[in-house]
Amino acid sequence: MLSNKIISGTQRQIRHGSGIIESNVQLAEQTFRLTLIIEGTLPTINAGQFVMLRLPNRTDPLLGRPFAIYRVSENGHETMLEVIYLTVGKMTERLAGFRSGETLDFWIPLGNGFSPTKAKHLMMVAGGIGQTPFLTFAEKYGRTDSRCTLLYGTRNVDRVICVEDFKKLGVDVHLATDDGSAGYHGSVTDLISNVYQFGESTQILCCGPRPMLYSAFQIARQLNLPCEVSLETSMSCGLGICFGCVVQCRCEKDDKTDSKINNEIDNKMDKENIDYRRTCIDGPVFDAYRLCW
Repeated sequence: MLSNKIISGTQRQIRHGSGIIESNVQLAEQTFRLTLIIEGTLPTINAGQFVMLRLPNRTDPLLGRPFAIYRVSENGHETMLEVIYLTVGKMTERLAGFRSGETLDFWIPLGNGFSPTKAKHLMMVAGGIGQTPFLTFAEKYGRTDSRCTLLYGTRNVDRVICVEDFKKLGVDVHLATDDGSAGYHGSVTDLISNVYQFGESTQILCCGPRPMLYSAFQIARQLNLPCEVSLETSMSCGLGICFGCVVQCRCEKDDKTDSKINNEIDNKMDKENIDYRRTCIDGPVFDAYRLCW
């Protein structure tokens, strides 16, 4: 077993080590909940951050994979980490065959999560298993004065999972299915305008397939609402080393320049330019208004 380590940086701490699988159960078609027991405590985890998991003592697949952190709870000298995943490739298909008592390598916490908010209405829009990064967010805000809503879309009723976890936190859950077998018949983003109350301070948070994220952003822009999206970009290292998960963003220009010419140009032009950002360390959560869709 790998020795557990804390890797310290100027901005964050990352725990690297191995944990023991407590359970790995199927919840729905191709959908599993993995519970990993880790000795000791973890660095502070913010909603929307992720964990890299790797199958130990294997070279196929060689690299780990990113998973949204569903729930973390401490129990004495142990920490219980839960993730929910779909079997969509070699790594996750093999992961589904792991049993209680086996070990997994991990790096946690990685990336940047959702921004703190004082909005009165927190609207979480999820597609597929996109609800997974929202539970810890709901744990923080669901029992406050804020109104907390989950708009949750899947292919059909058989893919709907973990709804009760959110309802226990006081979250108002609205379902949408592609085939109409549960809740609204159609796209989950159609529900945004139905749930939004004009004039209410609202923050929209999204996670799911990119077309769904773009659709949600378009509606948020029409309603003039802030919107953050969590990208499901493929990653190799999760640490910003390989630059394999870059996305185009509209980024503010460097304000440190004191060039008179540049300042004069900046005064005449929009102070944004296109740049690349790594999803693993600059995201996976981004301001939707900054992304180049």
